[in-house]
Amino acid sequence: MKAITRPKSLTENVAENLRHSIVSGELKLGQPLSEASLSETFGVSKTPVREALFILKQEGLIDIIPQKGSFVFRPDERSLIELCNFRSFMEPIAIEESMKNNSEAFLECLEISIVKMEHKFKNKDFKAFLLLDGEFHESFFKYCGNSLLQKSYELVQFHIGAIRSHLTSTEDAYGEILEDHRRIYQMLSSGEIAEAQAMLRKHVLDIKAVIDACLAVEA
Repeated sequence: MKAITRPKSLTENVAENLRHSIVSGELKLGQPLSEASLSETFGVSKTPVREALFILKQEGLIDIIPQKGSFVFRPDERSLIELCNFRSFMEPIAIEESMKNNSEAFLECLEISIVKMEHKFKNKDFKAFLLLDGEFHESFFKYCGNSLLQKSYELVQFHIGAIRSHLTSTEDAYGEILEDHRRIYQMLSSGEIAEAQAMLRKHVLDIKAVIDACLAVEA
């Protein structure tokens, strides 16, 4: 017998669609959201929209300000520093655990991500390139075999994706991201775990300067 799959509620469907729109960059950081407009867009009443906004508020993707309304989150300087520092702590731990837990599958996944990124970079499809950048980093936790590490990353995964989708940089900067990924992969393949961890920390912290510049342009 198969388990019965419960259909998603209207609230869950609205929340899922809104979450995707935020993470993909379709909705801009700080963009105001109208319950009436969203109700019309999704073809539902205001109740599931209001409930979906509350769910995303709990996830930190929506800011609900009394007397003003709902807005897509917009990170400030402090939250960016905290996020980049969090990643610089957690991701190096995750790659070490992934190498211990299932190095063959982990390295294969990284290699596939890099090949896909090279293809998108060559075709100057930088939006798809950044989505694949997310897949590269998410794989650290996919193979780590530690549920607590995975859950900790899930707390910020959508924030990272939303911020990443708004990165508008130079082709050279995207090329540097790709080269960093290649070097991290090569170090891990050679068993140079500590060197790969150091490279990853620098990679994550260097990205903050790019994020700052992009958010300043959007402001």
